[in-house]
Amino acid sequence: MRSTLRTIASLTFGNWLSGTYLGLAGFLLLAGAGEDGSLGAGLFALFLAGPTGAALLSVANAAGTWVQTDATVWCILLFSYTFQAFLLGLLVRAVRRVVESGRTACPAGDELSTTWRL
Repeated sequence: MRSTLRTIASLTFGNWLSGTYLGLAGFLLLAGAGEDGSLGAGLFALFLAGPTGAALLSVANAAGTWVQTDATVWCILLFSYTFQAFLLGLLVRAVRRVVESGRTACPAGDELSTTWRL
């Protein structure tokens, strides 16, 4: 159990792509929050939440007005950012494994597989 949590945390926060994504999202949320916040930064922060945030926000809208609070929107955004950072961590891990194993991006019978290696 402990190693599973450590692996999930490592995938979510322990690589450069996830860290950059979370840092940019946090910066944009802080820059776009409040009455004096930048509208462009706030919109870009919403766009960074991507498909996960849009799906969860549509579920919250369908649930009714009792769910549509500021706290719900913030929780949805934070969950979306961490889930997508986890997915980016999985992507980084997969690319590293392909590079370290020396496998090619093309099938074995393709001409490019002998010349182009990752």
